[in-house]
Amino acid sequence: MGALVTYQTQVQRLLHDTSGNFWPLPELTDYINEARNRVAQDTKCLRQLVTSITLPNAQETYNPQVLIPAPLGALVIDVMAITIYWGNTRRKLFYNAFTEFDAQYRYWQQLQSIPEAYTRMSPTLVFIGPIPDQNYISDWEVAVNPTALTTDSMADQLPLPFTEAVQYYACYKAKFKEQAMGEAEMFLKQYSRNLSWLCRSWMTRIVPSAYSR
Repeated sequence: MGALVTYQTQVQRLLHDTSGNFWPLPELTDYINEARNRVAQDTKCLRQLVTSITLPNAQETYNPQVLIPAPLGALVIDVMAITIYWGNTRRKLFYNAFTEFDAQYRYWQQLQSIPEAYTRMSPTLVFIGPIPDQNYISDWEVAVNPTALTTDSMADQLPLPFTEAVQYYACYKAKFKEQAMGEAEMFLKQYSRNLSWLCRSWMTRIVPSAYSR
């Protein structure tokens, strides 16, 4: 049984509609894909390292959804880090809030140099400063939405264990559409509770080193 059918079965069971009398499968599939996006956005669990991205000379602002090649670019929801290549070294850019970035890197309008920092105005607008004084190759670590599931032959991009929370948010959407607000709220609370469990289970017992320093 593929990922889509697994999700559909889970949601139908929670909705007590295994025969599909009240929610047809195409409608449930829409809710499931909305739920997968919600999980990815709430947890940033689906991350990609995109390499060999050129930062053009004299350009200050970048739209990662355009800069990163399709189809991945359109799925970008956040920029987590940027690294530039300078000779044989990699330089990780600092992150600053825009107000601090504006004061430190935009005071001189014509300043161009090796980039040192970046800031986000939105998921689709990133500033880099100082403005690049030449073309630089860069790596971008980004959080993305998963590709929508349309057939059962498609592999699910959401990693375990975060797939477990999808069913609850999909049920919330189904009950919200039905205007059954009490049940919708119950499923939304279960989604939040389940997501907390999953984040804790993934983050526990990280040992920096097995040896004393």
